[in-house]
Amino acid sequence: MVVSQWKERLEHVRLLARMIVLEGNVSDMFIQENGLEAGRLVELDQYLYQYLVDAGYHAVVFFNRIDSFYNPYDRTGEMLKLFYKEAEIVNDNEKPDLMQAMSAIRVAMKNEEHSIAVVINMAGQLMSSPEHLGDQEIEYLTTLFLAAKEAAEAPISSVQGWASNLLIMVTNKVHELPTWFYRYAPFVRSVEIELPDERLRKSLFQTHANYYQDWNQLEEDDREKLLLRLLQRTEGMSCMELDGILTAAEGLPIHSIEEQIYSYRHGKKENPWMEINGERVKKIAEALSSEVLGQEKAVASVRDVIIRATTGLAGIQHSSGTRPRGVLLFAGPTGVGKTEMAKVMAREIFGTEEAMLRFDMSEYSQSHSDQRLLGAPPGYVGYDAGGELTNAVKSKPFSILLFDEIEKANPTILDKFLQILDDGRMTDSRGETVYFTECLIVFTSNIGMNPGIADEDHAEQDLSYVELERKVRQALRENWRPEFINRIGQNVIVFDYIREKEAEAILQKQLDKICALIESQKNIRITWTQDSLFYQKLRAYCMRNLQYGGRGIGNAVEYYFLTPLGREIAFESIRAGERIRLTDIEEDTVSIKLIWQ
Repeated sequence: MVVSQWKERLEHVRLLARMIVLEGNVSDMFIQENGLEAGRLVELDQYLYQYLVDAGYHAVVFFNRIDSFYNPYDRTGEMLKLFYKEAEIVNDNEKPDLMQAMSAIRVAMKNEEHSIAVVINMAGQLMSSPEHLGDQEIEYLTTLFLAAKEAAEAPISSVQGWASNLLIMVTNKVHELPTWFYRYAPFVRSVEIELPDERLRKSLFQTHANYYQDWNQLEEDDREKLLLRLLQRTEGMSCMELDGILTAAEGLPIHSIEEQIYSYRHGKKENPWMEINGERVKKIAEALSSEVLGQEKAVASVRDVIIRATTGLAGIQHSSGTRPRGVLLFAGPTGVGKTEMAKVMAREIFGTEEAMLRFDMSEYSQSHSDQRLLGAPPGYVGYDAGGELTNAVKSKPFSILLFDEIEKANPTILDKFLQILDDGRMTDSRGETVYFTECLIVFTSNIGMNPGIADEDHAEQDLSYVELERKVRQALRENWRPEFINRIGQNVIVFDYIREKEAEAILQKQLDKICALIESQKNIRITWTQDSLFYQKLRAYCMRNLQYGGRGIGNAVEYYFLTPLGREIAFESIRAGERIRLTDIEEDTVSIKLIWQ
């Protein structure tokens, strides 16, 4: 039978300590090694009861603030009676107050005739805050501290020998207790209960295996491959979660376990990624090409990532089976379609742009910004609210996660991303595990681009795409840690400058969109010809702003076309029902004016 590391450490420290603080995965279930429940999953109280009885303790007693002293596993009730006797509690029918209970524990721990173990559950609830203890709370804890310090040795029943009376404090985190209570005392030891490791998870799968229809029909090699895949996908799950998943799938084909894991994590059975076939991928690529002009290489790279995501091939060469569906880094000049590409991906893959969760990383430049994303640590204001990122992914597990201008984020945030990119999961401040397995993560960056000065930018635009790509990749290597770049691998996509050909297409697209909207809303039809002064001048204005990419073109269209057009409509120089042909743009020191027929 597989024995967890925490159980081995518990056995070691029990022989040395008089107080043990159990923290971590304390609300889980655990495999019982001995007794009538051997081989079954039991709660921590029941496991500790059997463990301490096997160790020879005469009395094992549990305590919490609501139930006071109890032991539901000793059917004779003799252990509670013995404890009450040694604790000098006269009226065992009356619930003692908290101070009386702590004093009773101290008295019982001094006895030398019978070995006694007391388990205090939810120990962190004995006080309101470890940093701001009231006088009564200090008395409770000091009494318990003295109880452990003064604990006597007493005979044990299983073998000829002695053991210290033992106090076990069970808490989610050791930090729920004040530091002075556990850190500097040699008779106090802490043991962290970890989540089930791969050996234990494999043992649970094998225990349930015969309950599935086709387990015995699989070849040995196929069994091992299936087990490996299940182990990867259940990393970070508790025994209680695993038991629920395995029980729900009993009587069904063995592969249904994967469906149960998926449903448990994401709360739904339908997987949008699985609805994307080869024909749909082609349509997505066409939509990307029509919406983001002049970025053929970027479109091809995104298409390949989507193919890997939909075929289940994303990240299978890595040890973790919970990695995100894909990770992309869009790098290059500003205004060339990096953010727009992510929007189109969300719309085409998940049916709505609302599936794109955007985080402007310039807002996360401070040292404490990681707390905004993942939640403040316990004890800090707002920690119960969780983090902006983890909350968003919990509510929308199928999404495009866009982290805009990642170079502006605080370096501590990049450290957090390393875990997300590797394991596909993150535990938030509330202790809940959030899975990024069904997300496609997109980072954008302008790193390596010359900001600000127009002449420099025009000079930069003379670079070929090959030279631009080399420059950007070199800047990434010089400014970012290798481990972050390695997580992204070959999915660093460098976007090209908006060249004149693409700029003209973007201009035409924007004009068509504006005029169609005005015709539908205002019943005003606007036309022009390619050789008109209006179009030639507007085109020239747009070409001046290519250093700002598509945004520069949009700004020129707004200033030289939309603003004067809006003025004419507002002043009723152009009325509903009219048909006009634009012929020129006149510019003076005061304003821009449109000329039409």
